[in-house]
Amino acid sequence: MTRVRVAIADDHAIVRASLANLLLSYSQIEVVGTANDGKSAIFLAKETNPDVLLLDIVMPNLNGLQAISRIQDASPTTHVLLISMHDEPEYQQEAVARGAQGLVSKASSPEDLLRAILAAARGEVMKTPISLSKREREVLSLIGSGKTSEQIATVLSISQKTVEHHRQQLMDKLNIHTEAGLVVHARRISASAS
Repeated sequence: MTRVRVAIADDHAIVRASLANLLLSYSQIEVVGTANDGKSAIFLAKETNPDVLLLDIVMPNLNGLQAISRIQDASPTTHVLLISMHDEPEYQQEAVARGAQGLVSKASSPEDLLRAILAAARGEVMKTPISLSKREREVLSLIGSGKTSEQIATVLSISQKTVEHHRQQLMDKLNIHTEAGLVVHARRISASAS
């Protein structure tokens, strides 16, 4: 079995060493090098041509998000997998939009990290969990109960314009293209919750 060649870029020496030691304990993984900032990560990718580059988001001299396209230019066969303490869906979406395979939280289990690396090496893109804000969930629930935007605005003590903004955000996040579709989805969610 061919081992997955992994490079690690993180600005914290302890994190780099810990990740390297962890990954070396898996027979499927070969660690080919480490870097301490975004610019070094680009050089490392060019020199070692890893299958997967684990890339921290927050680093000096070019952050992880900014480095993705340059890494792919330097080593076109390298798949980038971001790692971060910031695992909000927005970061995941941004990472994938910029060409990464996804984002793994530093709070993940070692097994989840291994699975993500192996999936990234196969070129798989991580699915982004759909995350709705508390307010968006409230608006969706009220839409499901049949309330108009004006009624929702009154119930939540917000402007009707803000309700319309939340409706649009919900449609974008849920990939729903009509108001009627949003109402149907909201009623289905309400029914399954009750």
